[in-house]
Amino acid sequence: MDIIKNRRSRRKFTSKKVSIEDMKKIVEAGTYAPTGMNKQDNIIVAISDDNTMENLLNSIRKHLNNENYNGFYNCKNMILILSPHDNRNRKFDCGCIMQNMMLKACELNVANVWINQFYDSYDSEHIKKFLQSIDIDEDYEITCALALGHSEETPKIKPNKFRTKFI
Repeated sequence: MDIIKNRRSRRKFTSKKVSIEDMKKIVEAGTYAPTGMNKQDNIIVAISDDNTMENLLNSIRKHLNNENYNGFYNCKNMILILSPHDNRNRKFDCGCIMQNMMLKACELNVANVWINQFYDSYDSEHIKKFLQSIDIDEDYEITCALALGHSEETPKIKPNKFRTKFI
């Protein structure tokens, strides 16, 4: 329960990359998430190559028409979760996959933050070109992304604001 209570989004990353061993463990955690109708039809792409990261960042900058966009917070690693266009459960599947990966990253002391800017990019020519460059079938879209790295900060634990009711 401590990992769940202490997991926080981090937005200030050092220049140090996450090890391939830790990346594999984080991705593996994602593969054990439940999916709607147990389709398991998502693709998880782990990126640590500098050129690929730069191409991804430039693609989203072009899509957003914002050359100064830095919503990756200078992270050195990224995990993309892709879903088929016709998977009506893709948002829910992605949420479960992301939660598993974020908790595993926290356990490994790997800082992370959910990146949402890709969700509406499914019809972007810039993003489509990027996906082609990494050999992803055109039937898939980036549903969500996870920025990973080593943190420059230690976030404060804030009180939980959820409202709960037991009847």
